[in-house]
Parts: sequence; C-alpha cells; structure tokens
Amino acid sequence: MPRTFVHTPTPLLRPHPTATFQTTHHEHGEAFQAQVQRTRVVSIGIGISDSTCEINGDIFNRWKLPTPPPEQRVRKIGARGRNSQEQSIFFRLPVEVRRLIYIELMGDRRVHIRYVWKKPSPFRPQPIQSGPRWDWWHCVCDRSNNFPEDPYFDRCPDWECEKELNVRSPKINGVEWLRSCQLGYEEALEILYKANVFAMDRALDTPFLISRLMSRHCASNITLMDISFPVDVGIGGRGYNESDWMSTYTAFFKLFGETFHGVRRLRLQLQMPPWEVFCEAFNEQRVDLIRSFLEPFDTLSGGREWTRLLLCVPYDWRERLEKFKESMPCQDKWEITETMWSPRGILNCVGMST
Repeated sequence: MPRTFVHTPTPLLRPHPTATFQTTHHEHGEAFQAQVQRTRVVSIGIGISDSTCEINGDIFNRWKLPTPPPEQRVRKIGARGRNSQEQSIFFRLPVEVRRLIYIELMGDRRVHIRYVWKKPSPFRPQPIQSGPRWDWWHCVCDRSNNFPEDPYFDRCPDWECEKELNVRSPKINGVEWLRSCQLGYEEALEILYKANVFAMDRALDTPFLISRLMSRHCASNITLMDISFPVDVGIGGRGYNESDWMSTYTAFFKLFGETFHGVRRLRLQLQMPPWEVFCEAFNEQRVDLIRSFLEPFDTLSGGREWTRLLLCVPYDWRERLEKFKESMPCQDKWEITETMWSPRGILNCVGMST
C-alpha cells in the first residue's frame, strides 16, 4: 500500500436575455448599478494591491489576504523524497492507464473556483475556531466537461447558496488522495490543472487572489479558463472610480504573462452596462474608453498560440465592438461572441452566478 505522506503541499481544490425584458434605460442603469455595487473591485481591493496581503497571515483577518511565503510558491513538485511504491498494485499499472484513472477522478470538468471570506462549510468537520475566515470554495459545474455555449445559462450555486440551502454542491472526488502519496501527487497534479476548465465569476479579484496563492508550477499548468466579471465603468454610483477600475482591468491581462502563461483557451465574459446607459453622454472620451476594453485583449492574443480566445459581450455591444476590433493589429487571432446576459437577468436570479 502507498506510504502516507503527511507533508505534501495541499492542492488548490479541496474535496468536500435580451428580448424578454421590457425596461427603460433608467431601469437598466439602476439594475446594473445594484449588481456592480455588490461585486465592486478596485485596485485597492483585498488581494489585488500588495498592501492588502500578508505573508503567513491570519485567515481570520478580513482585511489582509493570507499568502504563502515566496519560497513555498517556487518549490518544485519533485523536490521531496518519495517511496517508489513497488508494493502498490495501482502503481504497477502502465502509466497510460493510471493517467486515464486520474482523468476520470479529477479531470475533464468545468470547475467554479473562488478563494473567499466566508463562513465555514456545514459539510466539513467542525473547526477548532469557528466564524468567518478566508477559505477555498469550488463546485463542479452542472455543465461540466466543456465551455457552455453561453455562460449566461450556467446557473451553478455559489458558496453562499450552499451554506443557506444546506445542500452540498458537486465536488471533485479524489483530490484528498493527493495528500497521502507523493508519487501519486506528482503524477496526478498535472491532470488536475491541465484537464479542467477553471471558471471564475462574480468579481474581478479571483484571478489576482489565485495568482498570489497558487504555486507557480500549478499556475503554469492551467490551460483552460472561463472568466466573467462586471465592467465597472461608465455607470457612476457610490465608490465609483473609473481610473482605478481600468488600472485593475489592465493589470488583469498582465497575469497571463506573469502567472497563467500556460493558458491556451480563454473566454472572458464582460458584464457590460446597457449600451443605452453607457452612451448617453457619448463623446470622444467614450470612444477611447471603448477602445481601452479591446486593446489589452488584442495585445494578449499576440503573445502566444491560442487554441481559442473569446471575448463574450451582451448583444447590444457586439456590433459596436466589432467595428473597433477591425482596427486592431491582432484581430484575426480572437473572436467577439454574444451573451444573453443582462443586468435584469442577473438580478432575477438571487444567489446564483453567471
């Protein structure tokens, strides 16, 4: 039997509409403002700015993201001693067969993932200290094993819904096994990160947090990502700072060169304000702002060979953005696709994520 390996690093994942809504421009604007107020992230957000992070910090401190020390993040997977597992029947199987087993256990899935400030899960053993804390949450998507045609139709529950309804969302099975066997950990970890689509939604902060928490080796193994967040520009409201948001948006694309440099298929869904609201004061400044949505994406497309690179926007934005795309130097390397997402649609689905 495999030898227990207590000190193996913990894996990232822990087991356990467009034509139907008749609304005014004003109602659309208010609906979108309400949604963005709940998910607003600026450059000083927890986990985005360096000043909001603390190495080996307290998981019970809401205002500091607890991050691992730099030397831990660069540690190589095979740096620890391991048992050859000569007595294990499993490791006598051909490596190709073991790989198929790993894929069946923990691959070929679409996985929603967040690192959040939340109450302890009711489905995990009672912790020594109770109360809210920083913790991982993940859910295997009910549209797993692919990129759904439109993320609008993805209605998986989030961590709040899981707690309130006392219903455990589907998890990846077999991940805890990685903590018990170093050889299995080394073989299967690549499958975990390369063979799954990682979906991140609700806010722009998740990719930043994960880039600070995940080892560089694991981050570089991620090949498929599906990211969605509200676009916090052109709508005003409490706490609004357009330049802060655009700085964070630009920094987001740099993560793919610094951390997620193995990603080969990416869909980015922008939850845009209604075009009618955005263009009420349309002028040259607004033209520059629209171009600034596309330029980082176009630059990213020219940095590597992509299997597919998609920018997903609401129906009333697509045609207008396509015109701006025509002037981009790498326009042939990426696509603009349409989503049925709308502010009213998201507000009609309380506790659910798009």
